[in-house]
Amino acid sequence: MNENRLPTDHELAGWLADTSIPLAHRTLWRLLDESDVRIGELLNLNVRDLDLDDQVIHIVESREGPKAVRVTEEAAVDLQQLVGERREGPVFLGPTGSRLTSSRAAETFWSVTGRSLHVLRYGRLDRQRPNSTGRMPSVPHHTLARAS
Repeated sequence: MNENRLPTDHELAGWLADTSIPLAHRTLWRLLDESDVRIGELLNLNVRDLDLDDQVIHIVESREGPKAVRVTEEAAVDLQQLVGERREGPVFLGPTGSRLTSSRAAETFWSVTGRSLHVLRYGRLDRQRPNSTGRMPSVPHHTLARAS
């Protein structure tokens, strides 16, 4: 499998519906696909950064400075399930109950898809672009490494 090939809508829908994959990972994948938010920015989210009634996440730590990002209803539902009744702490928890790391997120995505997690950052918008090649845009390797 080509690790740089963008997933199709059908492939992504299948992964997001697969309940054998932890919800934290599926939610992260959905958010990466539907927004231009970086992996590290998402993994740094805390519960207090979520405004799920208005379908907004507040990115506090970003290269561009703080920003509010609108999410889909599906993402808001996933996030609500993920945080449950928690009012503080990391949104994305790993298996030990600590913050999910980018390396663990990348390993899980690779084990399920055989692809680099970075393909999702260019996901939906690139698949909708006319004449899309289905390949991740050429980005210097050091840029991709920093994104996680």
